[in-house]
Amino acid sequence: MQVAARGGFVQRSESGTWEVRCATCRYVDELAEADDFDPDEIVLPVAPSPGSAPILHLRVLGLNRSCWKCGGDTTCIAGLYPARPARGYCGLFTTDNARTMTLAVQLLERNGRADLTAQIKSRYSRTMRERQLTNGCRHCDALQGNFPVQEEAFDHVVAAGGPDGLDTVLVAECPALEWQAIVHDNGGGVIAV
Repeated sequence: MQVAARGGFVQRSESGTWEVRCATCRYVDELAEADDFDPDEIVLPVAPSPGSAPILHLRVLGLNRSCWKCGGDTTCIAGLYPARPARGYCGLFTTDNARTMTLAVQLLERNGRADLTAQIKSRYSRTMRERQLTNGCRHCDALQGNFPVQEEAFDHVVAAGGPDGLDTVLVAECPALEWQAIVHDNGGGVIAV
């Protein structure tokens, strides 16, 4: 989460240095210390926490790959990552998570990137035995599979040493509350980078 100018709070880190921390994360950290904490029942605030920026910039990350069916090159939306992550930030949110995929599509559509959203639609996955919002081949429309795309993204991220191993297809403004819903979702699809 981006901390607004003159916002957030100052806290001493484990190494003894001072760092500016996000007020929203502090709120969730305090909840997590409670005896009855249930990560699936986090109630997020309806407005950005005092000290948190109302808008942040996210990178929508893509992955160019060969279609398993026709062999044509296609771009798959692979994840979301802050454009200016805080020191120590390490979460690449992949489109293997339904909420992350939905937000990525919304950001692309809001910014006129229909060329990238045209191949993303709800498809039935025999592997998952359910309908999912998935990438498709731009040539033959074959489902590319969220998990295989995540695996390939992970291989690229690890090989390149971070999210820069993926292509930034868009840097978009995102309301902090929409990003909070992704960060605090317990549905998986996060790669530590």
